[in-house]
Amino acid sequence: MNKFLNLILGTTDVPTYLAGLFFALIGLAFYYKGKIAKRDKASGNTPYYFSLSFFTQDNLVELVFSILAIFLTLRFSVEYFGVEVTMFYALGIGWTLPKVIAFMYKIQDKARE
Repeated sequence: MNKFLNLILGTTDVPTYLAGLFFALIGLAFYYKGKIAKRDKASGNTPYYFSLSFFTQDNLVELVFSILAIFLTLRFSVEYFGVEVTMFYALGIGWTLPKVIAFMYKIQDKARE
């Protein structure tokens, strides 16, 4: 079982990894708070007052893939970036990674035009 955990989590121990994941999810919450604040309340496609169920339904795929990308970034931080998992690093990953992913998709969409 230890070998399995080492393959899944890399060289980072489980408590550090879980704490990093916790801080990354806090960063992700800050990202989505900013996204919620910028929403168009006057649009006919969204409710005027914030609705958690609408938000979750509308952003479920993005949420799932953001969490998966955070997991992969934390997992491969040492091997790919040469950075040990710290709580500040994890917070930054959670806050900025969805923006980076959205930017990459914009570049990809422009390349297809």
